[in-house]
Amino acid sequence: MRRVMAAGLVALLGVLCGWVHAAPDAATLYHNYCSVCHGDKGDGKSRAAGALSTMPRDFTSADSRRELSRERIVAAVTHGRPGTAMVSYRSQLSDNDIAQLAEYVHTRFVQGQPVAAASQLSGTRAHGGREADAASTSAGIDLAAGLPNGLKGDARRGGAFYLANCATCHGARGDGAGPRAYFINPKPRNFIEDASRTRLNRVALYAAVSAGKLGTEMPAWRTVATPQQIADVSEYVFQAFIQGKAPQAAAR
Repeated sequence: MRRVMAAGLVALLGVLCGWVHAAPDAATLYHNYCSVCHGDKGDGKSRAAGALSTMPRDFTSADSRRELSRERIVAAVTHGRPGTAMVSYRSQLSDNDIAQLAEYVHTRFVQGQPVAAASQLSGTRAHGGREADAASTSAGIDLAAGLPNGLKGDARRGGAFYLANCATCHGARGDGAGPRAYFINPKPRNFIEDASRTRLNRVALYAAVSAGKLGTEMPAWRTVATPQQIADVSEYVFQAFIQGKAPQAAAR
């Protein structure tokens, strides 16, 4: 119990430090909010780890390189991870702070690359818009990765869900040119452009559909759809638009 309380106190102090220092850079954000659990090296080997019910994510592992995109990290920081000690930070961090933090974690730990200066990171958007696409790379993203939690998506069922719920914004062809797209800013995701096809695997799609995109009109479908429905539509989008192999449902 003392170890849990100590870990919570350190985390609280990190939050308070985040309030005291104006516009902290990405490394400071990670130190204040994340290192207490995930460790200074991003490997999950922190002093607090032993007091947690579930082990913190090791960002340097092969699983993380295969599964974690910037979008998924943004979703985890924004909404937390149910069933784990990872809490939501959307009440403590701005969208820009979360974007910087996700970029830092993905670049430094997941990809194991040098981190850009804070001024370069500050322009990265959290919600997968064109700025994020321009700064992103397909390096380290496993496009063959399956859906999370052992789920198997049915692309035909997902196609029906997509046409009923998603095509009005993203377009029946997945090009982001649905009938509502003209009125939306930022514009809906274009799944068939190169930036999407080189970066969005099943894991990233599932995370985006499930958690939504703050600052956009993309809702969190986990509040109204089952995990299987989210898996189905993610599988459909991946096959039909990312791979360009449209299942039968797309022809309706």
